[in-house]
Amino acid sequence: MNSNYEIDFTTLNWVKQELEDTLKQARQSLESYVEDPQDASLMRFCASYLHQVQGTLRMVELYGAAMVVEEMERLAQALLDGKVRQTEEAYQILMRGMLQVPDYLDRLQSGHRDIPIVLLPLLNDLRACRGEKLLTETALFSPDLSRSLPANVSGPEHALPEPVLKANAARLRMAFQLGLLKWFKGEDVSANTARLALILDRLQAATAQVDGRRLWWVGGGLLDAVRADKVESSVSVKLLVGRVDREIKNLVDQGEAWFVRQPPLELTKNL
Repeated sequence: MNSNYEIDFTTLNWVKQELEDTLKQARQSLESYVEDPQDASLMRFCASYLHQVQGTLRMVELYGAAMVVEEMERLAQALLDGKVRQTEEAYQILMRGMLQVPDYLDRLQSGHRDIPIVLLPLLNDLRACRGEKLLTETALFSPDLSRSLPANVSGPEHALPEPVLKANAARLRMAFQLGLLKWFKGEDVSANTARLALILDRLQAATAQVDGRRLWWVGGGLLDAVRADKVESSVSVKLLVGRVDREIKNLVDQGEAWFVRQPPLELTKNL
């Protein structure tokens, strides 16, 4: 268990009761809405509470759990917008989610990793209510980061002098932040995710340290998948790529020694 995961685990202990209380409020709002579907404010409250839970989970970097709650919020919003045909079924699935997420948090608290395969049936039921494509286990797997990188994921033949590497990374980071900002604004998603992936390819080619190089490679693969519409351009995905920008900054500030001291394993897995 690496230090990043321990920090998240400790923080979860601090916020778990708040999460459960907010989920309870969401459940009560949903129950009230089912009894009085003419009062749309009740479903708005439900969606708002789910949004709060999702934000807290992202804050403690539990992106698997956040993905589940994000799907719940989307279904609540779809119900509010009148875009769900089987409303009774949707109510039941939302209620099931509000009961299962606390159990999932208990699993995390007892030491399990944030890989929500146990919630895959719930995730797919939530998505099916909105007519979205179903997920497979491969979308939620926990990769083995001890395996060697493919031969084509190569770095420099010799490690670059640190001042050169830092200067290159600083220049690439400026371009990365610009592309990130445009993507966040929804401007030409295809072009901007392609630009971001290209920048990570260049960082990969310049980085000798294997954990850093793996991060750039995996991040580039995620961005390629977003561009090809194989991965949804969701808030969670954007936040993860935003964390990649922070790792570029660490490279600029501290060089490749940063990846030796603090290998970005959890971020790489979440990507």
